[in-house]
Amino acid sequence: MRIFRPVLFVIALALLVVSVRQFMNGYNDWQQAQLAEEAYRSEIRGLEAKRDRLKQRVEMLKNDELTKERLARKRLGYIRAGERKFKVVKPDAVK
Repeated sequence: MRIFRPVLFVIALALLVVSVRQFMNGYNDWQQAQLAEEAYRSEIRGLEAKRDRLKQRVEMLKNDELTKERLARKRLGYIRAGERKFKVVKPDAVK
């Protein structure tokens, strides 16, 4: 009977240690999941902002004549009738 109590105490203590360790592992996993969720939410906010900017640009390209003209001039090199287009070349690029 004398050995029974210390053995029970050691078993209870071991179970307590295992339980606490399991809890801490679960808590650490939960914390990592929270950090990952916040990172995903931040990425989603960034992507939503980018989507909104792109939607606004699409609307401008559809409806705004000035935006269309700027794009045609810049990307396609268009000019209006009566205008002259000059191209500036760097001296070292000519060699």
